[in-house]
Amino acid sequence: MLTIYFYNLRIMLLILELSHFFVAVAFWNLVGAGLFGFMINPPIALYYMQGLNTTPVHAHAALFGVYGMLGIGLMLFCLRSLSSDITWNENPLKIAFWSINFGLFAMVTFSLLPVGLMQTWASVETGYWYARSAEFLQTDTMQILRWSRAFGDTIFAGGIIILVWFVFKLALQFKNK
Repeated sequence: MLTIYFYNLRIMLLILELSHFFVAVAFWNLVGAGLFGFMINPPIALYYMQGLNTTPVHAHAALFGVYGMLGIGLMLFCLRSLSSDITWNENPLKIAFWSINFGLFAMVTFSLLPVGLMQTWASVETGYWYARSAEFLQTDTMQILRWSRAFGDTIFAGGIIILVWFVFKLALQFKNK
């Protein structure tokens, strides 16, 4: 009975250590699936917005924000359970976590959302055909907004590289054990 108690306590401590990834799941579920999902899915919004850059706003925030963070959290939970005697340097994990989340936020906020909202405005004012036309999409403002996505993408990619490096280093420690 005491063994089961300590095993459950160990599982609870593992979940607490990795809880920031699970909190991120809740945040992106609220923002990506909730806010942005409801923004594009009412019938009147679908008429004007479907297929514009408002759809990738919802897709990026909901898909990677929710399922990506959940997958990373569960992967780290399993790795921690497999290698409980190996000491983890959690600083790279913290940097990866904040880089991935800030990069995703920047990608959505600085590029996809403004482009999508401008396209929606153009779709309502002029027509869907105009919001998707080269005449509209090749303006200087749109070019700047599209290229500003590189800022968030770079931070996001840096976080992914740090996470992969952490897991690779952990695998080497596990192999050498």
